[in-house]
Amino acid sequence: MAVPVTFQTRARTIDHLGREQIADCPTAISELWKNAYDAYAQHVELHLFDGDIKVAAIFDDGHGMSRQEFESKWLTVGTESKTNGFEIPGKDRNGLSPRPKQGQKGIGRLSSAALGPLLLLVSKRKNEDFVAALIDWRLFENPFLYLHDIRIPITEFSKSSDLIEELSALFDQMMGNIWGDADDPARNQRLAEAWKAFSEQEVKDEKDETTQKRIENTLIKEVFSEEQFNKWSVFNSESEHGTAMLIADVIYDLEVQLSTVPLSEADESEKLTRDRFFQTLSNFTDPFSQGAEPVANDFNCLVRGWRRGIPFDLISEDREFDLKNLEDLEHILEGHVDEEGYFHGRVKVFGEWIEDYTVKPRTAYKVRKDSAFGAFDIRAGSFEQQVGSTSLSDQQHAFFTQQTDKYGGFRVYRDGLRVMPYGRADSDYFSIEERRSKRAGTYFWSNRRMFGRVAISRESNPNLKDKAGREGIIENRAAKLFREIVENILVDSASRYFGTKSENRKLVIENIKEQKSLEKAELDRKKIQSKERSRIRSSIKKNLNQLISHVDKLAELKETFESRLSLNSIDEIQKLKSEVDEFNDTTQAFSLSPVPNNLGRLEDDYRGYRKHEMAAKELVKELTFVVNKALAESKQKSDYEKASEVYRSKLASLNNSITRYAAQGKAMLAKQQQEFDELVKHCREQYKLAVEEDLEDLRLEKGSLNLVLEKLDDIQAKVEIENAQKLSPYVTALERISEEIDLENLAVHSMNQSEKYREEVARLHSLAQLGITVEIIGHELEGFDQTISYGLKHLSSDGLTDRQISLLESTSHAHQALTERLRFLSPLKLSGRKIIEKIKGSKISDYIQSYFGEHFEKAGITFEVSNTFDSMILQEVPARILPVFMNLINNSLYWCQRGDSDNRKILLDVQDGEVYISDTGQGVDQDDYDQLFTLFFTRKQRGGRGIGLYLSKQNLQAGGHKIRYETRPEKKLLSGANFVIEFKGITHE
Repeated sequence: MAVPVTFQTRARTIDHLGREQIADCPTAISELWKNAYDAYAQHVELHLFDGDIKVAAIFDDGHGMSRQEFESKWLTVGTESKTNGFEIPGKDRNGLSPRPKQGQKGIGRLSSAALGPLLLLVSKRKNEDFVAALIDWRLFENPFLYLHDIRIPITEFSKSSDLIEELSALFDQMMGNIWGDADDPARNQRLAEAWKAFSEQEVKDEKDETTQKRIENTLIKEVFSEEQFNKWSVFNSESEHGTAMLIADVIYDLEVQLSTVPLSEADESEKLTRDRFFQTLSNFTDPFSQGAEPVANDFNCLVRGWRRGIPFDLISEDREFDLKNLEDLEHILEGHVDEEGYFHGRVKVFGEWIEDYTVKPRTAYKVRKDSAFGAFDIRAGSFEQQVGSTSLSDQQHAFFTQQTDKYGGFRVYRDGLRVMPYGRADSDYFSIEERRSKRAGTYFWSNRRMFGRVAISRESNPNLKDKAGREGIIENRAAKLFREIVENILVDSASRYFGTKSENRKLVIENIKEQKSLEKAELDRKKIQSKERSRIRSSIKKNLNQLISHVDKLAELKETFESRLSLNSIDEIQKLKSEVDEFNDTTQAFSLSPVPNNLGRLEDDYRGYRKHEMAAKELVKELTFVVNKALAESKQKSDYEKASEVYRSKLASLNNSITRYAAQGKAMLAKQQQEFDELVKHCREQYKLAVEEDLEDLRLEKGSLNLVLEKLDDIQAKVEIENAQKLSPYVTALERISEEIDLENLAVHSMNQSEKYREEVARLHSLAQLGITVEIIGHELEGFDQTISYGLKHLSSDGLTDRQISLLESTSHAHQALTERLRFLSPLKLSGRKIIEKIKGSKISDYIQSYFGEHFEKAGITFEVSNTFDSMILQEVPARILPVFMNLINNSLYWCQRGDSDNRKILLDVQDGEVYISDTGQGVDQDDYDQLFTLFFTRKQRGGRGIGLYLSKQNLQAGGHKIRYETRPEKKLLSGANFVIEFKGITHE
């Protein structure tokens, strides 16, 4: 006769479903965080507390549980609440939109057993009492215990402060699972037999301590404290609902997170554990979603450690690498895959977006409902490994290289939460590294320098299910097709755009290298400019007072010259000659040459210094002339004797100078020799240090030969470039020195020329913009002039008061004067037909007098024109010639007013066939000669734009004429500025 029976469940079943199913510590934590997400928490936090017994606490602000829910759901394995048919009521969603469920099997809560043996669970629903339970997961390791014999102590309390008092009772009840309880003698007998059998087995297995003893020793200690509870938002009344899980005697993976050893100095085991912990949990929610892509909104994760009560964040709620960072990468692949496996999206290649990129599936997939894949999204970014080949800046490249260690990898997210273990260094789900080991150049994508993810959803991809231990997706047909589609997209994008098969890659990299070279040159230019400015700044600060004193001493020597020369003693003259030569050497030492064109804020300081330097040079020049003349006229010694005395004096001076330079040079050479030797040593070790770890992995059979060989080639090319950049400047500099090339002068000259042409381009752009603006304004003025004329004319015919008539007359006169001014300036227009006319000098001078006459009179300036100028004749376009004279006279007018009020004069003359425009103003500083005719250069304190002289030169050059500033004193007609124009084809009446 058949008799039905039921399964008998041992307690160890819970251990199999919980602790033994979870792959590792970060995966266990992620499962508990997903439970918080399903409970509509907005914040979930993992706190790690130090102490004799280290404690981990997971706090959330989800909807919480009542006692009835704890017993019927949390303590019930495989509950219906994790099935697709179960919906969370609106009142439990805390005002949030519905969330797709993350848990599937109803056993994720058991993963807490993988974190530590002792669990204190506390939960609270809004407007209900707290519920607390104490579980020691080691009870479930006993293979002789039946599950129904284990009792979980539970208590309720209304105030958070009551929890501490309830702990003792929970501990006492917990011990009933070892010693038994008075209410059930049969159970007590079963417990005693089970623990006796288990302990005997453990002793036989030579365990250091039995599980029973470990439980007893742990339970009698105080492991949980109010200080820990206070970190929970519900306990400190910041929230009205949530759940807390406090785990005592945590495993090594959590304990090591409290280590005070810097990560770089930790042993390999600790470093690997801490790295994996961070990489897994720091990217728990999808940081790369946008638009309609799946995202876990309003869910923030935090991991915080506590050492002696002082907190430090292991993982903060703020993202360090997100979509914004990914979009800064030079290579990006992003788009959507539909239900048929077609990818539609775009790619960014070396910083340039290419739209409408499509990848077809390898074949038309025929699937059933239970094996079909669904739509999903892809977003991934990467960058060039070699600095010389990247379109990123050096700072960006260094940043992304550093971030790959923390946030690199190609992950999978379901509904915004991470699916383990994809994206970790030990996971190659999409065979990215496997392909690269065969041909790295072709298969561009690499987990080690890749950021990104595939985003799936449970709704669109119901057949992509997690394995029981959460160590990946179940390998069914849907998963295989899903993986094949992703791999096809990665391979196709690498072949068409990123890898060595790409048509444009080689050309783009060559352009990048050229651009990098230009950037390097620009950086060097800025370094030289900064160095030179620093040199000049420090020299002025150091030498200015000495230079002023030097000028004073020269002036004093000059005052004694006449009396000392009057002695008519050849010895005194030669002594004077020696003194002047020494002063000359000292004067040369004060020189700041070579000087960059653009000194910035140093300009005024330099000009003040330069003024004293020029005064010293003039005095030395004058004294040298006088003493040389006296020496030549003296008859007390032969010419040979005189020259020999001067020779010996100068030779001694030269030898002193050479000795000084030699000492400085030898010291510098010794320093450079030492630095060069250290640099060579570093270059020799660089390649070895970079590859020795990979060679060791290969020796231990941990790596691929093809991958190592490729890395050897890549690193050699990289190191070769870096060595050349570091060592070749030394060789080049020494070669230039051997060729007697002055590197400093050459560098400053090149920098000045570069600065000059750079400014010229900027000025031309500005001038073009100015021309457009003037054209627009001129056109508008003509329209305004017509409108104003029409309005004034018709106003005069209306009945106006005497006051209005007076104002109208004043306005009309002002408008007429303005119109006359505009008409007067009409010859200055450069647009329109270029009609060549005969222009007499008298016409030019009359034109100037009529426009500037009143200004000359007010400023007390004499405007003088020679007969030779008035009689000259030019064959030219008036619009080309008249603006030149107007600008030069306007400049003279400005500078004469800032000169001697008793001698203000402007002269137009012709000397040796060249036209002079001269004045008695301040003249042009010697340092400004080279910039005088450049665009936007001006020394006017107000009203100057630096356009006039530039346009004057350009106008004259267009007609084949030349203009210069006369610097020779003997050629100047007046003491101030003297501009000279060489007109082509000038004649006279």
